[in-house]
Amino acid sequence: MALVLQFSREYQSSCVSDLLQAAKFYPKSKQFHCMTETKMTTQLKNNRTHVILEDEDFICQHPYNACGFVLNIGMFSFNKLGFGSSVWDAALVLLQYFEEQKMSFANKKVIELGSGTGILGIVTVLLGGDATITDKPELLKQMEWNVLVNIPSSCQSRIKVRALTWGYDHMLFSSDYDYILCADIMYAYDSAPLILKTLLHLSNEKTIIYFASTMSFGHTVINSGYQILFKHFNSQLVYRSEVNDVRVYIMTKIIQSDSVQIEH
Repeated sequence: MALVLQFSREYQSSCVSDLLQAAKFYPKSKQFHCMTETKMTTQLKNNRTHVILEDEDFICQHPYNACGFVLNIGMFSFNKLGFGSSVWDAALVLLQYFEEQKMSFANKKVIELGSGTGILGIVTVLLGGDATITDKPELLKQMEWNVLVNIPSSCQSRIKVRALTWGYDHMLFSSDYDYILCADIMYAYDSAPLILKTLLHLSNEKTIIYFASTMSFGHTVINSGYQILFKHFNSQLVYRSEVNDVRVYIMTKIIQSDSVQIEH
């Protein structure tokens, strides 16, 4: 069944209120950098009318233009899913970079960590890739919803939605990916070692990792995490958005005598 929803200003405000109420469950400590009210609010602006699939957990839908495609990304209940229910700036900036570089993922094997809504992996499939989008088990339903809405049935065999908990069940995945995508996943001090363990397993000497972060979410946390990753991966800062304070790095696994290049 499908519904046509018109998101009013009042309804958008209720979505923001839902986000802010849910944020109370995430303490502002050195273990977690909580998003600001402004950052949360900007994620829910300018919603429009769309035909959507009915789902009791559905909260909002937002249109995005990326790499020549118009995407309708659904966001489910923040109270249930946390920050994985939003599209964050780093993902949008990374898509902007892909568009400017005229990227093609044709016949390439891609995996995305911390997919959330799945927007990055969805675009790589539309650009010809075979993608696996991953996140915590409770986010799979949201990702599957967005896959059904945004990917033609003829292409849906080229995308998989799977649960992946960094540092724990990464061994269930292969190590032959051409690309690994990461956007705004470095938000806690204790996540960096788990991300590192996961990246080391998923990558090989030919794998290209795109790692994008919104620095204003927590410079200290993110830079600390990068220092851990840069010991094991060659890195190059390839794109910077001053407006969104997002940095995009390309990383490749260090093999034997490879050198590490770090830019700040």
